[in-house]
Amino acid sequence: MNAKKSFLAAAALLLAQMAGAAQIDWAGLTWQVRAGAGNPCASGLWNEKGAWTDSNGWLHLKLARQPSGEFACVEVTATGRFGFGDYAFEVEGPIGAIDKNVVLGLFLYPPRDVGPDGTNEIDIEIARWGLQDAPQVHYTAWYRSRKGSRSARTQVPDDLTRATFGMTWRHELVRWESSLPRAVPAGFDGDLADQPQMLKINLWLFRSLRPSDGREVEFVIKWLRYP
Repeated sequence: MNAKKSFLAAAALLLAQMAGAAQIDWAGLTWQVRAGAGNPCASGLWNEKGAWTDSNGWLHLKLARQPSGEFACVEVTATGRFGFGDYAFEVEGPIGAIDKNVVLGLFLYPPRDVGPDGTNEIDIEIARWGLQDAPQVHYTAWYRSRKGSRSARTQVPDDLTRATFGMTWRHELVRWESSLPRAVPAGFDGDLADQPQMLKINLWLFRSLRPSDGREVEFVIKWLRYP
């Protein structure tokens, strides 16, 4: 197969996958639910049935065991692009008791024409990054000009199950604040994303095929504010 035919075949496959992709409507937006295989989920599996909305209008994300016994991660991406402004999420779930192998991410991520992976991204993440007693809440801003990031972290009580997280993104600055106990605002200036990005939420496994306790994990995002 020549290069042109290879490109056309790949494009046709991508369009077919997009056409068949699961979608949900939430917070006034349409979200694509990821399916198939790929990073960053350590198991490489993404479950398109792992995201849904309930009668309250809340978004549920579940890292669930599959019939094969493997765990599959879940990710939703809002259609369109999102720029400077104020963002906020109300989260309910095991924030303080997050398993050391599990990550909940609420973030802005660059499309390919904005920058490669490892640049531009702006994150709120609930994770211990493989360490049992590590702080659970992380705020990260990736550089625009090169790969790499700056982070701030916060330890919260193990029994914390509900919190609101806010993020302000302006030209060359990002600030975070929250309803966490004894919360201290965090932020960074300079060399930050300056073009509209994709808005994503995911629940995934970090360097492990399953949660350390072998249990399924579910978070609920009760509401979202965006520009």
